[in-house]
Amino acid sequence: MQQDVDLRVQLPYFLIRLAALVVITVVLAVVGVNLLLAVLIGFAVAGLLTWPLGRMQRRAAQRSAAAGDATGPLPPPPAAGKGGSRGEDA
Repeated sequence: MQQDVDLRVQLPYFLIRLAALVVITVVLAVVGVNLLLAVLIGFAVAGLLTWPLGRMQRRAAQRSAAAGDATGPLPPPPAAGKGGSRGEDA
């Protein structure tokens, strides 16, 4: 069964992994490696370097999902008032 995951919990980890990929790819491209080859090497190297970070990302998502299950579903946000900004009741 697929658990509901709060993607905001995973965002910092994802951004760090993406930044590692971009930095490695740019460095390789600046050095003179073919762009396609630089991207492929960047994926491989960034994947290996940030593998522990990926495990932390998965654990954070699982903890978030477990915490959400423990507290139950979130209540809906309050509805906007019908009276408008003049303070009139509908």
